[in-house]
Amino acid sequence: MSNGWFVRVVLVLWLVSTIFVVLLLGKVDWVVHHELYNYGLQFSMEWASVYWANLRMIYVFLGIPICLSGLYFVLDAWRFISMRRSVGAVEYKPSIPEKPVQRVRQEAKAVEQNHMLISCPKCKKVFSKPLVMLDFSTGKSRLVNVCPYCNYVLSWGESSEPDFGVLDFEKRKVKEQ
Repeated sequence: MSNGWFVRVVLVLWLVSTIFVVLLLGKVDWVVHHELYNYGLQFSMEWASVYWANLRMIYVFLGIPICLSGLYFVLDAWRFISMRRSVGAVEYKPSIPEKPVQRVRQEAKAVEQNHMLISCPKCKKVFSKPLVMLDFSTGKSRLVNVCPYCNYVLSWGESSEPDFGVLDFEKRKVKEQ
């Protein structure tokens, strides 16, 4: 039900049932204004004004959900069409890998306030701050440091040796795997 099919089915059923209710109200109105006069109904503004007001309120209360359901379907179709256009328009541009030393120097210049850079052992990218996430895999939640590029869990403190390299801003690589 996460893709919205249930909502669409309910709205379609609502629209179909509303059409039947409107048709049946039209038949009731036909009976009141045409058939009942043959059986002795006398016109009076007292009952007619109440009848017309109630009938109009029923039409309004049916019309509002019809309009909202129709608007939902129009917006859903527009979103689907715009999503297909945007997916079709995306072009793939392969990135040219730089030499690791040049990349480390560029990132080190951008991160002057932090004195430590971390290189991920999986994707080999360098960053200054790892993401901190909750890990629920062991049954008990714990905070873990994660590479912001590939989501690799950096094991810092679980073993005696970290599995990632640390670069000092002033010096070269301090520890390498």
